[in-house]
Amino acid sequence: MPPVMSQICAGRFRFERATSADESMLRKFARRMEMPGAIRFVFEREPDYFQALCVEGRETRVLVCRDLVTGCVVATGHRSFKPMYINGELSSAGYLSGLRLEQSVRNRRILARGYAFLRDCHQDGEAPFYLTTIMEDNHRAKAILLSDRAGLPRYHDFGKFCCMALGLRRQFRRSAGADIRVRCARAADGPAIVDFLRREGRSRQFFPEYRMEDVGVPGGLLSHLAWEDIFLAFRGSEMLGMAAAWDQRPIRQWRVTGYNAWLRRLRIPLNLAASLKGFPALPPSGATLNYFILSLVCIRHQDQRIFSALLDGVVCERRRRYAFFLAGLHERDPLLPELLARPHLALPSRLYVVAWPDGEDAVRKLDRRLVPYLEPGSL
Repeated sequence: MPPVMSQICAGRFRFERATSADESMLRKFARRMEMPGAIRFVFEREPDYFQALCVEGRETRVLVCRDLVTGCVVATGHRSFKPMYINGELSSAGYLSGLRLEQSVRNRRILARGYAFLRDCHQDGEAPFYLTTIMEDNHRAKAILLSDRAGLPRYHDFGKFCCMALGLRRQFRRSAGADIRVRCARAADGPAIVDFLRREGRSRQFFPEYRMEDVGVPGGLLSHLAWEDIFLAFRGSEMLGMAAAWDQRPIRQWRVTGYNAWLRRLRIPLNLAASLKGFPALPPSGATLNYFILSLVCIRHQDQRIFSALLDGVVCERRRRYAFFLAGLHERDPLLPELLARPHLALPSRLYVVAWPDGEDAVRKLDRRLVPYLEPGSL
């Protein structure tokens, strides 16, 4: 195996792997990285940047670009790994996330050097390829990352990943039959839950492997998810499916930093209309979003009636504690119509499988007939 470089220099900038000594600087950097648009956000990882990364993979490495003059971090990227089902078999793959660059380094030269460093890190052989998502309206990022230039890896398009925000202010009509019973899980259900996820999850491409010790344990893949946050559907004593209401605010937060002028003026009347239609309201500037993520969606035979019953159960139980929830399914997922039928704000992105030449054969072997699954709580 070729040696892995610990750093690459590009003029006044140096690319290297972050250490615990960078933790405070990384949190400050995250607070500065405002996402532009009609609504401006920052994605914070408080109170500990590295602890917040546990949900992305069993191991996550933070790559940084450091300004050698100021000593500050000016760009970041995450490289995570976790076992998942690939073509129905348990294997390992990577996940690329957390790509953030300050305005001063948003150019092809710096990006090319960053990906050169990432390719050197890739030589450790931890994963043949990586998953990543890009927002559909992020045209600048797609133009650069999908260009196959400057030594970048190849981004293979695996379809639209339909993220959305759904309101909780009104109760949805129950559409499932009376034969389906939904209840919150208990710790005693743990072995049955893990067995169900392993048995049913392998039918989805990239479905993660979960273990008992992942649930609720700090540093686990499902950190801060309690057993009672998992909703189970039964017919008699037979488990039919599950979905979880995952509140990650103790480790990761979305905060509104501002609105453009017209939206700021119309926020209150828009919120009145949203409350009538069941859409999420626009919070005041500076507020941390009060939401949970619909996670661990795993339904036997992809039965929409079971999923509908679980959604109703989650909404009825959590509607007084949260303003809205986030959910996401692949565009080919048979369960997606159940989400689209409910009041929502679309936040569409695309799923890509990223590979350097040594991973192209593994990408070609992926069974595209299998519907991809991404855990929204890991994005």
